Amino acid sequence: MWGVDGQVKNAIELRQSDALNWIEFDTVCLSEWEELGFGELGTPVKIAGMLMTVESGHTMGRAYSRVHVSVTAPTTGKTVEIVSMLGSHRTVTLTDVAS
Repeated sequence: MWGVDGQVKNAIELRQSDALNWIEFDTVCLSEWEELGFGELGTPVKIAGMLMTVESGHTMGRAYSRVHVSVTAPTTGKTVEIVSMLGSHRTVTLTDVAS
């Protein structure tokens, strides 16, 4: 169900059909994101951008979603694609950009 503030769902419920929607989620900063200005390695960060692709998988009995998100890098102002692995302990907010 889409609400005014978007649709909140568990990260492992993401599907490729969710691509091209705005996505927001909390995670921890990776080393490759640190140089782009998203935060310091290992610290909590909020990622917000256009969801490009979703790959679902399982490892050692645990489900995950690998998301590719187009974001604006804080240090350069340029659009870059980041990849994040999100487990079932993460929720995301999707917003339909067509509305």
